[in-house]
Amino acid sequence: MKIPYSAIRFPKTAEQQWAFQVNRYVRRTRELTQWAKTPSTASNSKIYWGTLKGISNVTAPLRLSLTPYLSSYLESSPVINNEGNSTYSNSFSYNAGADIKYGIDDRFTIDMTLLPDFGQVQSDDKVKNLSYREVTYDENRSFFKESVELFDKNNLFYSRRIGKIPSGFYSLDSQLNPGETVDENPSKAKLLNAIKLSGRTDHGMGIGVFNAITDNTYATIKDSAGNSRKVLTEPFTNFNVLVVDQQLKNNSNFYIINTNVIRDKHYDDANVTGSGFTISNKKHL
Repeated sequence: MKIPYSAIRFPKTAEQQWAFQVNRYVRRTRELTQWAKTPSTASNSKIYWGTLKGISNVTAPLRLSLTPYLSSYLESSPVINNEGNSTYSNSFSYNAGADIKYGIDDRFTIDMTLLPDFGQVQSDDKVKNLSYREVTYDENRSFFKESVELFDKNNLFYSRRIGKIPSGFYSLDSQLNPGETVDENPSKAKLLNAIKLSGRTDHGMGIGVFNAITDNTYATIKDSAGNSRKVLTEPFTNFNVLVVDQQLKNNSNFYIINTNVIRDKHYDDANVTGSGFTISNKKHL
């Protein structure tokens, strides 16, 4: 197995010392085997990893990658008219965009995505929710899964709200006039772009900045005469997360996180700030 140096962050020093760990998990017996044993109560398992030595005089290459994409969709769905006859409605669409990753240095990396298409991502199982709590789903989109450890503080950042089902998706029928029908009702807000900057300074301060923008989402309504009008179901929205995490002695830490959502039109905005800390002794307890 080969891992390119461009996929790893490491400092520009003559002698490299990297943390190293090997895990083997057997699901049928629920057995976990580790090369460097880690206590199950450890808040940071990486401090128990082994040290990989013998790597020297290695030059870190430029960490820059550009991945463009082009996708197209042809959909055919049955439509039943007022007389009970069944026909098929065909639609064609295409998308184009790109993903960019750039390593500023061995500490900080910028990830960007422009007009992403998540059509190949695993779909969610339908869940009937009769409670007042929001149903939370696992994140399957790669951009929102990679390099997001800094943003997982206090469970304030829930990435599935970005590109979610428009807030007016289910209330569209109540806005119909006599003789009108829903011609088009997008089930997801369109993500225009997203960017995240993450890394940690030489003094142990982790900094994370995340920003994403979704476009206005409109539904199309037609009347019996063929006239159409658009209804806004989700406004132009900006999502922002800022995290500062300072490592302290004995694997202790202190962090501050701020999440902010700004919506266009008359929709509500939101701003939440949280903080926390962990204190450990020399035995990491």
